[in-house]
Order: sequence, then C-alpha cells, then structure tokens
Amino acid sequence: MSCIHYKFRNNAKHDTIQFDGAYISVGEIKQTILGQKKMGKAPDFMLQIINAQTQEAYNDDNQLIPRNAEVTVKRIPTGNKVSKSQLAAQSQSLDMYKMSSTPLPLSVSMVTNYTFYLNLIN
Repeated sequence: MSCIHYKFRNNAKHDTIQFDGAYISVGEIKQTILGQKKMGKAPDFMLQIINAQTQEAYNDDNQLIPRNAEVTVKRIPTGNKVSKSQLAAQSQSLDMYKMSSTPLPLSVSMVTNYTFYLNLIN
C-alpha cells in the first residue's frame, strides 16, 4: 500500500492518502481530500496541489505524483460565491440609489453580483 502525505498551508498536521500502485493523479488526490475533509462535491473553491519540497504547483489533474511524496494543499476561491456582507452592502447601495435623485455610478462587479443576488432570491 502506497501513500501520499498532504497538509493545508495553514495547518501543521500532515494527513495521509493511501492508494494502490506507484503513482496517483492530482485529480484523484483532490477528490480524496474533498471526501476526507467533507468539503462537499461542488465547493466554491479549487484545490491547488503543490510539491512540498520544490514548491512546484501541479496544474494538470492528470499529472502523476509518486508514492511517499509530500504535498501542500491550497484553497483558491473560484469567485462564484458572494458573501452575505457583500450582498447586504450592494443591496443597501442600490436601495439608496433608488431613493436618491442623483445617479450613483455602479461598477460592473456590483451589477453582476446584484444580478447574482436577484437570481438567488427568485
């Protein structure tokens, strides 16, 4: 039985993934970590796998990592999720705009996020 040791950047403790064979793909490592840590099937972040010794990032999910390697895992937000405070601030600024007679310039991201907010509540 082969294994890979991994840890999240902000965690001191290493965890282990056991597998059969001499290599495991980056995609399999990501799926196993999501399952072990109960992070859900469609998280709002991506996992980046980094070689702990060389600091090389594995960007291809088909790339093979040899057994007994140590990797660091980094969570990268995908930007699909908007926090409640962002929604509240955007909603409040749009409500204030509706009440005022002067135009309020809106950034593209605010309009996009507000549209996303409207889609969530409808």
